[in-house]
Formats: sequence, structure tokens, C-alpha cells
Amino acid sequence: MAIEVVIPMLGITIEKGKILRWLKGEGDVVKKGEPICEVETDKLVTEIESPGSGTLKKILVTENVEVPILTAIAVLTEKGEELPAKYKTAPGAVPPPPASASPRELPAEKPIQIPAPSSAPSARPTGEDYDVTILGAGPGGYVAAIRAAQMGACVLLIEKAELGGTCLNWGCIPTKSFLSDVGTYQKVKHSDLFIHGSKVSMDLRKMVSRKNKVVETMRRGISLLLESQKIRVAKGTGKFVNPKMIEVSSNGKVETYQTRHAIIATGSRVASLPNVKIDGKKILSSDDVINLTEIPKEVIIIGGGVIGVEFGTIFQCLGSKVTVLEMLPQIIATEDDEVIRGLRVLLEKRGIEIFTQTKVVSASPKRERVEVIIDREGKQEKVLAEKVIMAVGRAPCKEGLDLDKIGIQMDGKFIKVNSRMETNVEGVYAIGDVIGKMMLAHAASAEGIVAVENIMGKTREIDYRKIPSCIYTIPEVASVGLKESEAKQKGYEIQVGKFPYLNNGKALAMGETDGFVKIIAEKELGQILGVHILGEHATDLIGECLLAMQVEASIEDLGEVVKGHPALSEMVMEAALDWQRRAIHLPRR
Repeated sequence: MAIEVVIPMLGITIEKGKILRWLKGEGDVVKKGEPICEVETDKLVTEIESPGSGTLKKILVTENVEVPILTAIAVLTEKGEELPAKYKTAPGAVPPPPASASPRELPAEKPIQIPAPSSAPSARPTGEDYDVTILGAGPGGYVAAIRAAQMGACVLLIEKAELGGTCLNWGCIPTKSFLSDVGTYQKVKHSDLFIHGSKVSMDLRKMVSRKNKVVETMRRGISLLLESQKIRVAKGTGKFVNPKMIEVSSNGKVETYQTRHAIIATGSRVASLPNVKIDGKKILSSDDVINLTEIPKEVIIIGGGVIGVEFGTIFQCLGSKVTVLEMLPQIIATEDDEVIRGLRVLLEKRGIEIFTQTKVVSASPKRERVEVIIDREGKQEKVLAEKVIMAVGRAPCKEGLDLDKIGIQMDGKFIKVNSRMETNVEGVYAIGDVIGKMMLAHAASAEGIVAVENIMGKTREIDYRKIPSCIYTIPEVASVGLKESEAKQKGYEIQVGKFPYLNNGKALAMGETDGFVKIIAEKELGQILGVHILGEHATDLIGECLLAMQVEASIEDLGEVVKGHPALSEMVMEAALDWQRRAIHLPRR
């Protein structure tokens, strides 16, 4: 009886494979389990084993031909058995499937190839004609500029404010500097190891000064990197004259630059509520907060998203009475329910008051404090605080670019792009907060690299399923992939592995026993669908989980990695083992 050799399922996300090399030829006798060919996917090269013993009677797909998963590529027969008639076709007759555009995608554009030089790129003397022009030097823009220069492009980078954008100057880096300071402060203040440790206090002016030094050091570092790549930086505000011409205005002076391609990376600005006016004194934006010099007695934070809970953590650690107001039923609604329930318990245990399903009616400065009227379950209440922080999210910076002049298509308030970061206008790309996909610095950097590599002739698409979310509360939260509820909604039959910080020796020695590691995997193949971590250094631990997902490792693979001891990363291994009900440091179920 004839046996078909097929390309097996090599991972949930892998759809096609290419026959790289046949290890056996027609007429060869093979045994069950013996490798007979090599198949290449976008992830790895895999040896395909014979599903039975017999003679390799017919090769249906020749080398270097790509076919869908589960396609028959060869036929085995028993000794003396004839090849069934249905297989008597020419080898290699199975063609690769035709590419079909996703209905969500914009029309595909063939990238214009710019040959890379054999040596490092050099700046053009006129500075008026560029291969790639990037508007915005945040974590998306400056990373895109460096990658373009590495690939041989002549690059112009336009920035109206500071190198590094919001992330470096007013967001990610300043808040992490503060969180590092208050984390040290809390350890000393609440430890029995220090004499008079409970009486230690923080100097907010010195915290701001240290933050400024960190920011300035990183800005200088970016400037040196750009200089080393011979990237021209134009200080000013850019706008489109047409898709191939950009005008830059600075201090009344206007310059015009020709460009073959443009990348819009203008980022976002602080959003507000229409009924609350930010005055920069008592009612503050997140940009204002990072330069405060006195610790407020009370702080009300409007918005229970990532920005809100991070600032809530900072000010609670500094001794402020913190109240977080969130309109939705839960804070940080984008994260796994179990993780956020755990985080909320820990924040409230620290003394942060959290009101969910709460609408802000008004906020008005009243002498030394701000009066905030809120609506909870149809009843209005009044809460008072010395400072109010607006943390309801961010809005894209697209004004003044003259996008309508060149016909850029929008998706609501954001610029519409496809998975290659292309807009509907040929040669114009967009990345970062201005497209509204994942409004995260590292996502913008990844999008910038994808855009540039497509410009330079490669074929790259962004995969948001493998971009992590990181929340720098105390303790931290990190995640990648599907939430448990999402995996169930998508129809996966799942199994969950979990491991608590309390059972990890390193966490216990550090005095950081709050939290857990949670891994969601498909029950049959063990494909990792999502990882969610609550606890100290969660944003560091997520890295190895990302790598595992990137290379399509199974959860069994993750559980077999030998870790140094003691280490927090042992919890990832143990959670993977718990998925198999084999965790070493958990009681028998």
C-alpha cells in the first residue's frame, strides 16, 4: 500500500515550506524514521523523516520548490508494488501557491532597490537630495535612520525638538530613572537591616537632577551614533510639498529637500479630557510631572493605564496619598485579567486608592488644592488633591505635515499602513505612535527597521504578536502573545503553566516574593501562545520567552533548558514544566 510523505505541521504560524535538499533518491530503500529530505521555513531547516519503510518510488516536489504545509511531496511503496496512477505526474509539478493580498492590506508596492556600497556611506556635499528622509527622531525615527545608513542610503533626519523624542526626554527613560530611585528608597525604608532606615527621606530635586544627567547622556550618545553613520540632522518642523519633496522650517528659515522615500515618525503628544484643562501648575501632563521639585501631599491620577499606574507607583513610594481614577472596569485593560487582578491587589496593599468605572466630570483649582468631581455608579462625589496628573493616553502628532496635500489615507485619527509600514502613497511610509498600532518605543523601533528594509529592497513584515508589553510598576508586569481569554476566544484548546515567585530561591533571597509566571500553550503541539509575568524583573524575564516564540520552540523545549541556580529565570523553566505537570518546586496536585 502506497504511503504519502507530507510536510508536517512545523508550528502554528508556519504555512509553507521549501524543499531544500533530497537526502534520498527515487528507487532508494528507506526505513521508518530515516531522514529523507530537508525542508526550509522562515524559521528553520528541518529534516523530514520517512513515515514508513519501503521504496522511495516517486518524488512529487523537486528541490527549491515551496509548497503549503501538509502537501504530499513523495510516495513510498512496498517492494514490487507499482506506483498508483494518481501519482504519475512530472516531479516538481506542485507549484508554490499564488500570493494573495490580505483584504486589510494596502496594495503592495515593489520596493525600489538601492544598491549598498562596498564601504561605509558618505554624506552628500549638497545635502539636498536623499534616499530616505525621516520626520521625527524618536525611538522609531532615529533607529530607522541608523538602519538605512547601515544599508547604504543617504539619510536626512528631521527633528523639531530633542533627539530621542518623547521616550527619552519625557517618557520611558525619565520615569525609569525615578522608579529606580524610589525602588532603592523603599528597600531601605522598609528593611530591618538599616539603623534609622525608616527615617530616610527622598530629595526630589536630586532625583530630577539625576534624571536630567541620564537623559543628556543618552541624547549625546544618539548624536554620536548619527554622526558616525554620516546622517544629516535637520533641526526644524517638516512638512510635505509632495511625496518626493519635504520643506523644513526653523526660526523663520525654510529649506527644501528632495527625497526618494519618506518615513513619517512624528510620534504622539499628551491627550486630555475636553472638560479638564491642563495648566502645568496644579493640573499636570505627564511631561510636566518629570520636572516637579517638591513631593505633593496628595495626587489624583486621571487614567488607570500604563502611564497612570507608573506615576501612581512613583508618588506612592515618595509618600504621596495617591488616587487613581479609571473609567473602565479594570486598570490596564490590555493585559491578562489574572495578572492585573494581582497587580491591583498589590498596588492597593501599598496604599494606592483605585476607583474603576469612574467618570471625571470636572477638575478645578481651588486655592492650594484641586477639586475633582467624579461620577461613580450614577452618584457624584468630590475628591481633593494638591496635584492632578492627566494620564488618559496620547494622541498622534500629524498636524502641520500637510498629509492631505499628498493624499495620505487615514485610519480614524491615525495614519493607515500595511504590515510593511507602507502608506497608500508610493514611497511614503509611517511608523510609531502616529500609526496607533502598539504605542510603545520598542514597537516603533521595530517598525522603523521593517520600513527601511522594505525601502532598501528586502521583504519584511511586522509581527505584533511577538512584541512585548512592559509595565514598570513595583512589581513589574510583562507580557507577549495572547491573553488566556483571547486564546480561548480564538478556539485554541489550551493548557496553562504557572509558577509563583514565592517558590523561587533567588526571589526569596531578594525579598521579592510577590507575583508569578504564567505560560499559555496549545495543548496538542505545545506551541507557546502567550506569556504573562507579574513580579520583580518581569520585563527582563520576558526576553527568553520572546526568543522561544520567535524560533517556534515548544513549551517542552522551554522546560528543558538548564538554568543557573539561584536565578529568577528558573521560574520560566518551572512554569513550562508545570504546563506538563512536572514542576519540581510545586506540591504534587
